[in-house]
Amino acid sequence: MVNKEHLNRLNQGVEVWNEWRKQNQQIQPDLSGANLTMTNLSGADLTGANLSGANLSGADLTGTILNKSDLSGANLSGATLSPANFSGATLSPAKL
Repeated sequence: MVNKEHLNRLNQGVEVWNEWRKQNQQIQPDLSGANLTMTNLSGADLTGANLSGANLSGADLTGTILNKSDLSGANLSGATLSPANFSGATLSPAKL
């Protein structure tokens, strides 16, 4: 289940999120099941984030860092994915 503090931080914008991530690298963000439809996440550092079951349909993930993130069961239909970094990410069974 989504951590509301993490979701609120992300909703403050990518700059605020990335600064928080730099200061809290030991935290694994839990955004599981979050509704991020049509959200601009361009350039966000989502390394190691739990995005399982999240709705990212239509989201802008341009340049987003999703290394080692869990996107199992996530909905990525219509999302802008290039050039996002999915190295080591779990995508099965994500909807692309």
